[in-house]
Amino acid sequence: MNLPTYECAKIPREIELSGKADDPLWRKAPAVHLVRADTAEGPRFLTEARLLHSDTTLYVAFHCEDDYIWGTCSERDSAIYEEECVELFISPASTAHQYYEINVSPKNVVFDACILNGRGDSPKRSPFIGLPQYEPAGLQTRVHVEGVLDRPGAAKWWRAEYALPLDQLIGAPHTPPLAGDEWRMNLYRIDCPHGGAQEFYAWSPTGVIDFHLPSRFGTLRFVGSG
Repeated sequence: MNLPTYECAKIPREIELSGKADDPLWRKAPAVHLVRADTAEGPRFLTEARLLHSDTTLYVAFHCEDDYIWGTCSERDSAIYEEECVELFISPASTAHQYYEINVSPKNVVFDACILNGRGDSPKRSPFIGLPQYEPAGLQTRVHVEGVLDRPGAAKWWRAEYALPLDQLIGAPHTPPLAGDEWRMNLYRIDCPHGGAQEFYAWSPTGVIDFHLPSRFGTLRFVGSG
């Protein structure tokens, strides 16, 4: 499987998050569609992601179609990855052994961690270590749900926006990034239809149900003003 590249445009001002990803600047960001993580087939529900950056901030937006949007977690760093969430895995140093994981649930609960990973190409090679003490100062997230939470069949979609300060992403060769700089990243969604078995979506498919395979991360390429 080929690894994808996302060209992240630079914007002239900051975005005020609403959760709806309705700032006109988002039109400068190409949308990518997530597929099933293991098979690369089309998912049950459409999931789109977009990214932009300014001199100070990396912005990420997810759009997730869904008819049942729910969650029980309410505290930061709780196990939202066992329910429904969107996830950014990002390595500013482009290393496989260290990266950041930042997840957001439909109830705007955040799980963030620094990950140390020695797996390489195999999920069986060695365990990874998550350090949830990592909490990027200034991180902002906003969520909007179109419909009613926690009620089967009562929703249409939900969106999540991140504003992640670039100076909190240690390991980047330049802060702010220069045009042409490349980081490694992947984008994920976990959906849990009707509270049943989870479904796993990815921008760069992993080939198995395992998100912690940095050898499968795609490339985030920073470009100049659009």
